[in-house]
Amino acid sequence: MNIYSLTFSSKKKMSNVTKKDFELLEEAAEKRGHKLKLIFANDCQLQFSKKTLGIKVDGKKPKDLYALLIRANFLGTDLDFHSSIIKQFELTGIDVINKHSAVIRAKNKVKTLQVLKQNKIPIPHTYVVRSAEHIDQVVKDIGKYPVIMKSFSGSHGLGVAIVESKRGLKSMIELIIEDESTPPLTIQEYIEESSGKDIRVFIVGGKIIAAMERIALARDEFRSNFHLGGEVKRVQLTPKEKKVALAATKACELDMAGVDILRSNKGPRILEVNANPGLEGITKATGIDVAGAIIDYTIERTEKERRKKLRKKKIKKALHIS
Repeated sequence: MNIYSLTFSSKKKMSNVTKKDFELLEEAAEKRGHKLKLIFANDCQLQFSKKTLGIKVDGKKPKDLYALLIRANFLGTDLDFHSSIIKQFELTGIDVINKHSAVIRAKNKVKTLQVLKQNKIPIPHTYVVRSAEHIDQVVKDIGKYPVIMKSFSGSHGLGVAIVESKRGLKSMIELIIEDESTPPLTIQEYIEESSGKDIRVFIVGGKIIAAMERIALARDEFRSNFHLGGEVKRVQLTPKEKKVALAATKACELDMAGVDILRSNKGPRILEVNANPGLEGITKATGIDVAGAIIDYTIERTEKERRKKLRKKKIKKALHIS
């Protein structure tokens, strides 16, 4: 069986992180007697004609494509058009993992915060700002310095800074936000007891597959991301951590997610819900075949969709419907 995955990388320029992810997925597919085939977003043509709403890949309509694994490896600033490609596959009857609406919720940080808060899922105290005008009140409400400042387009720990003072925060906001077209920033409380550490929970099909703790090795580094040199190790989740990780994934309606958790004195806090979680770090930390779990889930969805379409075809044939 061919297993299809949509990537937003280009054929000529794929990051090492993305390459490694696909190597693990390809290996897992081959172990199960299947073949992983990549569909590049740049090779897709969205079709809108009098009688047809469709999508072509390299100028051809996909023939044996029933389910599509989405690897949403693009930044939030590219969200509108890229999510529209996912939506087009959905509109043509392809079962996608994750759906475009779920990807939007996870990629748009404001939407993520809104969904989590609406579902009473604990998060750090956070503000979204477009200027430094009322920053004194913002920090007063958050609590105190230092605070964490994040850009909307960062990934793998990039675009995140710890800011120690009012002067530094105002300067950074004014430097980054140049005009109304610049994406906003998030200002978040600094949870001292979890500094340099967080937990990544990997969820597929509503089940926790693996969990790891990420630890920053440098003394002056508060970011713990694996691709910034952080140490990773297997971690035992508490019942509350399991509950909030699953709740956050369900709230965002993701089939596959990486949920980042901070351990605070007040209990677990959801830091981020990722629609395109990396595979290398968590596989290394836990020894669990996370890529295999993704492939198994994709196979299950593919076979289910294929059977459903075959049944529809037989019914149409029996009723002589063209």
